[in-house]
Amino acid sequence: MKLRSIGCALGFAVMASAAWAGGYEKSIVVSGISGAAPGITPHGISGLNFGKDGKLYAGSVIGPGVYRVDVKTGAVDEVVAGMVGESDDVAMGPDGTLVWTAILSGELRAKRPNGTIDVIAKSLPMINPVNFTSEGRLFTGQIAKPDTLIEIDITGKKPPRTVASDMGGINAFVDDGLRGEKAGLYVPLADKGAVGRIDLATGNLRIVADGLGQPVSVKRDSHGGLVTLDWTTGRVSHVNAESGETQRITTVPPPLDNLAIGPDDTIYVSRPTDNSIIAVHPATGKQTPIVQGKLSAPGGLALMQRDGKPALIVSDAYGYRYADLQTGDVELLPFDLAANASTAVAVTAKHIILSYVRRPSVTVIDRASGRVSKALSGFNVPMGVAANDSGDIFVADYGSGEILQLMPGATPDRKVVASGLQGPVGLALDQTGHLYVSEAASGTISRIEIATQSKDVLVEGLSQPEGLALLPGGKIAVAEVGARRLSVVEATKASRVVVADNLAVGAVFTRAPAPVYLPTGVAADERGAIYITCDGDNTVLKFTPTSP
Repeated sequence: MKLRSIGCALGFAVMASAAWAGGYEKSIVVSGISGAAPGITPHGISGLNFGKDGKLYAGSVIGPGVYRVDVKTGAVDEVVAGMVGESDDVAMGPDGTLVWTAILSGELRAKRPNGTIDVIAKSLPMINPVNFTSEGRLFTGQIAKPDTLIEIDITGKKPPRTVASDMGGINAFVDDGLRGEKAGLYVPLADKGAVGRIDLATGNLRIVADGLGQPVSVKRDSHGGLVTLDWTTGRVSHVNAESGETQRITTVPPPLDNLAIGPDDTIYVSRPTDNSIIAVHPATGKQTPIVQGKLSAPGGLALMQRDGKPALIVSDAYGYRYADLQTGDVELLPFDLAANASTAVAVTAKHIILSYVRRPSVTVIDRASGRVSKALSGFNVPMGVAANDSGDIFVADYGSGEILQLMPGATPDRKVVASGLQGPVGLALDQTGHLYVSEAASGTISRIEIATQSKDVLVEGLSQPEGLALLPGGKIAVAEVGARRLSVVEATKASRVVVADNLAVGAVFTRAPAPVYLPTGVAADERGAIYITCDGDNTVLKFTPTSP
């Protein structure tokens, strides 16, 4: 690759910004999570359990945090922050000790009543469910095959004890209320479509009920009845623990991850795909949203025509979705995490192209059918994507410092068009075939001549630039995530306008590369209106120019 730094490259570190004639009006296109205090936003609400304080505690499987929800008001606050709060399932012991499973780290962690945080078990890959029994005994499980059920001494004096293994897909469980040698757990067995009972003394498993789809959680109500969730269909069912008879209570749009039952037997279910918690009346099946969201973990976005009108397509770690520009309504697609999970997106007349940093992949979706056309792997850390109607697909590989041109079906199916880049994140393609790339580590925006593989540095001195979009008149909109601002730059005039600052961008996510994690997306229309995803509060904002 040939490198040229053009004479008018804009270096903000040493040059004062020039004013640009025109301001911007801010509007919210997609709103965030209801009830969340500023700066408090779960990502992928999963595990649920009530604490002794009567509050509902929730895990956040994508973003690091443990949250507390007031089910009466819907207020959400954070009780454990940072990577130490990486959580899937949560539970609270009789003494007020809060425990949670850090599934990616393979650890069971605890926050004691005095605020001390401990790791009470480690080296447990894919640790997932956790709960206390009525006697205060603590159990957890690993969902990787062969799945295991483990008893943990919360004092750390005794080593973990494996109770049972290879049960058939154990997940969020509950005790049966018995004590001593008679005690057992009711467990969902996703691989068997069943709920079983495990004798805690012997480890013996007895199937209680089957035909439940893919159950991922089971809890016990005040009458000794069981309630279970089907991850794939969203069916909420009552199970008679004695007879095995099952009865559908209601169906909540899937996927559903976990449930908790309140003192009045109200059922609360979590839907990680949009960070929602829904209350279900056990007798009528009536659904009442307690916490409402529209996005789970948004990344890149793109403008497109859909059903004859402009719309946004937003990438998300729980599946891309469409946003109506007029109403802010978000359409969730039928859940398919393997195909639709994404952190950046590009759109052509025929295809939707997705990249995903948490499972390094690029997926090509046929727009007409919604089906996967190509699933590509072999990337390091794919970030931004760009494409045109001629079939050219470009990927910024943050890990290798390259821009790759993908040619699905050809041999070879990819080639390097730029290398030696310092953390490439955002990509944009102009009508003349030039690529524009932001380099988060070097703070630059460059233009790549695809045919000659030459690079012109256009802008320098940016603070962790990520998503970018081309504007009319040669301007570029860019998310400077390191400074939490949206800027418009114009290299030929050495100018910059800060469109907005103090944005809720730069959130931390598990299994994603620091400091970018999930790329902040920027898109723009032909009139110069700019759209940006804010992963810190799960919103999409629009900035409309108020004058030319």
